[in-house]
Amino acid sequence: MSLFSGSHPLRGFLLALAAGVVFQCLNVTVKQLVHELPAMQVAWMRWIAGLMCIGPFMLMRGSAPLNTGALRLHGLRATLHASGYALWYYAVGMIPLATTAALGFTGPIFVTLGAALLLGERVRQARWAGVLAGFVGVLVILRPGIGGADVGLGAWLMLASVPLIAGSNLVAKVVAGRDTPAQVVFWQSLFALILFAPAGLWFWQAPTATQLGLALLTGVFGTGGYVLMTAAYRLLDISALQPLAFLGIVWASLFDVLVFGRTAELWTYVGATVVVAATTLIALYESGQKKAPAPRT
Repeated sequence: MSLFSGSHPLRGFLLALAAGVVFQCLNVTVKQLVHELPAMQVAWMRWIAGLMCIGPFMLMRGSAPLNTGALRLHGLRATLHASGYALWYYAVGMIPLATTAALGFTGPIFVTLGAALLLGERVRQARWAGVLAGFVGVLVILRPGIGGADVGLGAWLMLASVPLIAGSNLVAKVVAGRDTPAQVVFWQSLFALILFAPAGLWFWQAPTATQLGLALLTGVFGTGGYVLMTAAYRLLDISALQPLAFLGIVWASLFDVLVFGRTAELWTYVGATVVVAATTLIALYESGQKKAPAPRT
């Protein structure tokens, strides 16, 4: 059975887990680029590279895979996505990856509320507990900076981007039920390329060969991550998958040390432990719910 088909909850969790790692690879590459080039140029180059990755694959399959009955939803998602990530591209160059991931963890609060209120998903108590426990872990991670002067513009930009990105994820859940993962990523890439074009052209600077190579990697990582995550959305409710996003603090902390030579504070690992425990418990609960026989009436 294909990893992208079926309804087994474990498959959805594995896809989301892999997507989280790939997205952190994207974050590392983007962070390196925004230190050297304007943020909006990097954003535009990322989507050009993304369309270069997904476009040939779609065209090789003919025109049928490009057909969609949810073009307005794709446009809405791209608008929310571009707005949120315009802020994110500026923020990621100002603060460590671990801090970016930690602040982004407020997203599941918006996503879980939106999934319950807008999508009509039934959010079980275990999921609420997982989200709340994960948020407690985030508070532990940010504890040294609460009320401190180190909460600067980058942190505020990141926090402002969270509800917009959460809205994009909610729309992604809707279109994932109508189109294939490849279709969702293709239309997202096309719309985002158009939306970022004016700012990208305005701030354009001639990139070096190395920078072009990094830009191509952003397309590979970004496209791969969204294909994996969209496939996960087809298998599980969005509120069930959101606690896995908390594991991003683990990958972000590792990349901070290995790539940028920064050592995470002790509180980062304490909070990450709380988060990992919460996501592990909720994953086990969801697997158990799917395997349990239906009660007799």
